[in-house]
Amino acid sequence: MEGRPSLRAWEEMAMETSARKMATHKITRRPIASSEKDSQQDTLLESSTDQRRELLNLVTQTTRFEILQNIFGHPEQLPSLKELDYFMPDTSKSTIRNHLSRLIDKGMVEKVSLPEDEQTRDNPRKFYGLTDECRNLLDETGLLSAEQVLQEATLKTQLTPDVEQYMNAPRPDWPPASPVSEDSIE
Repeated sequence: MEGRPSLRAWEEMAMETSARKMATHKITRRPIASSEKDSQQDTLLESSTDQRRELLNLVTQTTRFEILQNIFGHPEQLPSLKELDYFMPDTSKSTIRNHLSRLIDKGMVEKVSLPEDEQTRDNPRKFYGLTDECRNLLDETGLLSAEQVLQEATLKTQLTPDVEQYMNAPRPDWPPASPVSEDSIE
């Protein structure tokens, strides 16, 4: 799989970008409210912050992060399980499936099916795409910054004939995706 950046190199780049964004982000603290309305707002803010932290922990776990990287690194941003399995050779298909299930349960990934009238026997029928919520979270934290580079690397990767067939298979429309145009590849 030539030309594909290592997970470690990509993680380091994403962490540097995230650290830069966090360093420029201003944190303002409000004084503790005495009224019930202000107290409820503080509780909602804390809850929202806790939820965000939980989602960041969810998506930055090594295997799940690699899955997300392969989803937004896919040229159509809708890989099948077979494509994810190919690009994650050190991870078993059942592990990928389990982590996908967790990402789906938390609203970060959605399983998208090809319409029945477009399905064929030899092509994939189910695909995995990032939700708008996940794209926003990754974008806000700088973890989506290598999106185009990863898509270009995926297009340059040498594929087996069956994975190439899956990569060229029709995909359902998925509005949150930002597919790269092959014409933009140098």
